[in-house]
Amino acid sequence: MDPLLASYLSLRYESGEEQKYLQGLEAQYLSAIESESYHMALFAYHLLFMSFVYQTIHKIKIWFPDQFKLALITFPTKEREEYLGATSPWAYSKIKERSIFGLLRLLENCDDLVAKCKTSIVDYRNEHLGHANPIIVGEEEFYKKVAEYDALVNRIHKLTHTQLTRIFSEFVSAFDPADELTKDDIELSLIIQNRCSDKDLECFAADCRTGEQLIHRKIIDTLKDDFGIEIAQ
Repeated sequence: MDPLLASYLSLRYESGEEQKYLQGLEAQYLSAIESESYHMALFAYHLLFMSFVYQTIHKIKIWFPDQFKLALITFPTKEREEYLGATSPWAYSKIKERSIFGLLRLLENCDDLVAKCKTSIVDYRNEHLGHANPIIVGEEEFYKKVAEYDALVNRIHKLTHTQLTRIFSEFVSAFDPADELTKDDIELSLIIQNRCSDKDLECFAADCRTGEQLIHRKIIDTLKDDFGIEIAQ
């Protein structure tokens, strides 16, 4: 059972340390399932989920710097400066988990989602995974909870779709249809600048399906051939 979350994580790592950490979590997750250590597998999945959340917050900082700065106005000065100057999503791991989800509101009004994350993720983690207690997550509970994590990941990612469409539209508008499109163009102008994931690229491919320009066809082909991204007609 490969982690669905992997397709939502950034394709390009900030550092070798980040790559090692995320790949290590995926390996722990798969190994724990194989040995039927579902409690440990779920804990690894929780950490992958939070990594996705931190990456999403980092995208928000890149996309909406003024709103992000205003949202941190109540933070202590030293912490606020650290988050505003952060070049890595791991900086936000210092923010309490119950608080971090509130920053998703900078994408869209999503109070119900924020509340759901606090109860289903943070409270559950504290009660079942975060402390030494006699609670052990079994197989049935594990798969039920993973499905819940995946549903929340999908909901959070949907909050970014409007901005992804805007970014993609700007990319298309700036590109000369007569020019050749290369993998590097996608890498430099979209993936690296916006820390895109496979799911982000799927959004771009989906936008191309409604486009009628030659550049849209070129992008579809490049996403398919170089990144393995394909959206059914």
